[in-house]
Amino acid sequence: MKVSLALSGGAVRGVAHIGVIKALEELGFEIVAVSGVSAGALVGAFYCDRYTPEEMLKIVKSKDWLRYLKPTVPRLGLVSLRGAEKYLRERLSGENFEDLSRKLFVGAVDIKSGKTLYFDSGSLFPALLGSCALPGIFEPVKYKNYLLVDGGITNNLPVEPLMGIEGIVVGVDVNPNTPMESVGNIFQILVRSFLLSVRSNVDKRKELCHVVIEPDLQGYSPLSLFKTEEIYKLGYEKTMSLMRSYVQ
Repeated sequence: MKVSLALSGGAVRGVAHIGVIKALEELGFEIVAVSGVSAGALVGAFYCDRYTPEEMLKIVKSKDWLRYLKPTVPRLGLVSLRGAEKYLRERLSGENFEDLSRKLFVGAVDIKSGKTLYFDSGSLFPALLGSCALPGIFEPVKYKNYLLVDGGITNNLPVEPLMGIEGIVVGVDVNPNTPMESVGNIFQILVRSFLLSVRSNVDKRKELCHVVIEPDLQGYSPLSLFKTEEIYKLGYEKTMSLMRSYVQ
């Protein structure tokens, strides 16, 4: 059975998307397209570039990517994504969307016009980085006439580009509203504030999905870097329990 995936943003909780993909593959589903924002866009890009779930999880767990995120003079953001672009270019095999092995859509917001944009052709890297540019933390990404920021601002479950594609649409939301017991730093405040604000734009998109997978991530912070294996397994387990009926 053919499946198209809509993958939400969610910072480190986006590792659950990798577990979802692993389970779908084991159950025999054919993933033909991925639409994602932020962490969901990153997982989608690596998967559409033929990375296996195991390879993606290994990359996340290595934490090697953290050293490419460099602080910058806080004019438009606290952290520059220029190092992240270098990291991605070293690991993804193509320059353009057309070089990928599966169809990929990346959602981002042009902060100047306020419009939501879905990229599926042309240069991959500015769209991908722009989709991850959480306002207040990362610098916006200049591309063409756009100034791109995190697509989750207006649509954190980008189902719309998948409408009309053969097969079922599966939405994966990795953002449960988990109370915080303590606040450690400004990054935690900014990330949590953002994820709370985008919850309202997700619910109506769930109605467009044939299936919605919501891994049991209560208690896991969006910055839970030392719990990636657990987060991966929760995505895997939830998918196996929900999707078995479709292949029986």
